[in-house]
Amino acid sequence: MIRAFIDASVLFAATYSPTGTARDLINLGLRQQIALVISPHVTEEVRRNLSNKYPERLPTFELILANANFEEIDKPTHEEVLQAADYTALKDAPIVAAAVKAKCSHLVTYDRKHLLDRPEVAEGSCLEIVTPADVLDQQQ
Repeated sequence: MIRAFIDASVLFAATYSPTGTARDLINLGLRQQIALVISPHVTEEVRRNLSNKYPERLPTFELILANANFEEIDKPTHEEVLQAADYTALKDAPIVAAAVKAKCSHLVTYDRKHLLDRPEVAEGSCLEIVTPADVLDQQQ
């Protein structure tokens, strides 16, 4: 079974739109066909962004959190974040460090600039950095 760390961009998209690959990924978690992992950093970021841009979607976000069988891990330590910052942008280091700490096989994101198009991040973290569509393809 794929053990996937879900970053804020994916969780935000799944909350904002009832259709699409981000929501399909969450539905795999609902059906326990994939292990979905998040950290407090992710939930805080999504909650903050929704509050600022789409506050009417907050109840949907809370519903997803309550039902999608997420495993929420502890925040990575300062040292773990600094280690991830050796091969990724500092702003993304808490996410990468959390995915590594959680022993995930995949980091699922829409962030092309800092994660998807940066092979050094995948190499340094030993994570498969993919989009929701990539995970859905692997499930077929």
